Amino acid sequence: MSPPRDFSTRPRPGRFSRAQRALLLGGTAAFLLAAWTVGDDWGELRAARARLAQARAEAEAVRTRVRELQGRGGPEQTLARQAVLTADAAPPRVLAELAQLLPGDVRLEAVSLSYGEQVEVELRVAARHPGSFDLFLDRLQRSPAFAEALPGDEDRRGDMRATIRARYRASRS
Repeated sequence: MSPPRDFSTRPRPGRFSRAQRALLLGGTAAFLLAAWTVGDDWGELRAARARLAQARAEAEAVRTRVRELQGRGGPEQTLARQAVLTADAAPPRVLAELAQLLPGDVRLEAVSLSYGEQVEVELRVAARHPGSFDLFLDRLQRSPAFAEALPGDEDRRGDMRATIRARYRASRS
């Protein structure tokens, strides 16, 4: 038996019109092109990440090598550093900085300056009163010209005597 026939006055539309087929074909082509472009971009992203990781590893290797070379300074470099420090931190200059910090009843019995990577200062100090010594130590620790001022052996009986080690910060003015 054959299917019943429709005799309505309205024509029956086809599945898709030509315009709809053209739009469907164009949309499918655009989707495929976009998918291919995204896949290609993901590949480029992976390659860029690999190059970045390699560049970071190379930079770290260079930094490590530079640190090794800087720390390994030869005798000429050490002598040059000492010459610069001697000019920037001449003994009269260091003593003048110390004299400005001394309270009236504190005196320096001995001063030792060691020029190396930095200028190391060792002081033997005598004070009439422990409070005056403490004031000098406080001034020394707060002074911008000195760093790492640490007291050593102390004898607080009678006239106070003590040893102080510090590092002089040579100002380049």
